Amino acid sequence: MLTRSLRCFAPVVIALCWVSTSAAQEAAPPRLILLDPVPSLLSGPAVTTDVNVLATKGRAVQGTGTDGVTELVLRLPATSVGQQFTITVFNDQGQQSQSYTEDGGLGAIGSSNFTASQLTVTAVTTTAGPRAFAIYGSPIDFPRPEGQDENSTERFISIHVTANGQTSENSVTLLRPPLVLIHGLWGSPQSWSNFTPLIGDPRFVISKADYSNVIGSQIKTYTPAYPFWAVGSLANAPASSLGFSYNAPSVLSQISGFISSFKTGSNPANVAVAGVQADIVAHSMGGDITRTLPTVKNFYSSNTFALGTVHKVITIATPHWGSPLATMLLANNNECVRGILATDGSPSFTSVTFVNGTRTTGGVADLEGDGFGGSLSAALLRLQNPILHPLPTALIQGIESQSQLDGLDTSSTAAFIRLFCLGDSLAADLTSTGWPTIFNQDSDSIVPALSQVAGLSGGVVVEGVIHSASAEALGFGPPAELDADGGVPNTVIDLLNTPITNSTYIPLPQP
Repeated sequence: MLTRSLRCFAPVVIALCWVSTSAAQEAAPPRLILLDPVPSLLSGPAVTTDVNVLATKGRAVQGTGTDGVTELVLRLPATSVGQQFTITVFNDQGQQSQSYTEDGGLGAIGSSNFTASQLTVTAVTTTAGPRAFAIYGSPIDFPRPEGQDENSTERFISIHVTANGQTSENSVTLLRPPLVLIHGLWGSPQSWSNFTPLIGDPRFVISKADYSNVIGSQIKTYTPAYPFWAVGSLANAPASSLGFSYNAPSVLSQISGFISSFKTGSNPANVAVAGVQADIVAHSMGGDITRTLPTVKNFYSSNTFALGTVHKVITIATPHWGSPLATMLLANNNECVRGILATDGSPSFTSVTFVNGTRTTGGVADLEGDGFGGSLSAALLRLQNPILHPLPTALIQGIESQSQLDGLDTSSTAAFIRLFCLGDSLAADLTSTGWPTIFNQDSDSIVPALSQVAGLSGGVVVEGVIHSASAEALGFGPPAELDADGGVPNTVIDLLNTPITNSTYIPLPQP
């Protein structure tokens, strides 16, 4: 009898259980899944509108780099088709965001505009069940104008989702973009060894590009000529002695690899994040190579939303307008000085032809220019051409002091070069009074002052520094621009903490 009674009431129990379960489902706070859309949720350079793809693919993440380009897909499992979700971005003060540039913004699937702080979306039918979707666009930069982020490695916003009277709060980690250091002509990653306090600063995820590999054995012929006693040293010629277009593809590939590592957890938060772009700090020719990157195939790939891998750039003594020193190094009457530099691992080429028959320009040839904007090499002329998205660039201008120049008059190395290379014009000029005549303006011993800022106002001047350790070896007094006590590293940190919207960042090339 009891068993029969339970059987009679079983449908009621099941119904009550179903009602109870449904009520619990409806009462549960909505669940938000953050997804990196690159590459599996992309259709061309935009997030796909195929809801079945959006419902089943993508990489779950906990945050994003703050580059103004990265997008996150917001996936919301629903209880039924037609269910509505209200999504709201809150700042780190717990208030609804008033600035999409600082906190990021929302947009509907299919939109390219992510400026809303609140958005309502509706669940649709997918192969994975009812789902709603939206896109969150990252803030345009990590530092905010008020300066509150200077000492931070990360900051946070929260995304609130409301449905059926229930709200979930979802924290999103915002990280500085990865930082890539790019060395210059004849340099290597070791060029940055003394660049403290930036090196080792936990606020920044720092990687060093390297295009210093030895390529001398691959060279069949070269110009200009070298003294017989220097020819053997050309077997040790580094790739950093070659031109912009030769080295830019390798540097671009390395930057992409650094970004990938950053996305998969090599970041201060040790979490999976989305990210598309990196910040660049480049010394000397490294800045010209950075500006060459947009001309490399696939720079504007779909995986960067067709906006490229560079967020903002800081150049240190980059020859944007070249240097007359480059022209002199390639001249016939400076063969001896050219040979001495080559024996020290710093060869100067107009061009080289490899054993496989390909030909490329030398780095020194690409750096030819009078320092006033004239007589530019073909490579520098190309950098004046418009590009799809000009690079926001802060320009650091190094200026040597008279006491640093005076070092040439007491240097045994400079004295040896003047004697051994008697007849070379560069050797004769290797004195405190002769060297400035090469530039006819202030310089850092290698790059003219105007060239370092492409003739523009707004550059940051650092006085009392010479170009490099190589210049110091010639007899110029220390410190060099990449030395800790030169003041440049702290200047770079200040610029990294300066918002990209600040007038210090100038779009290059100029529109």
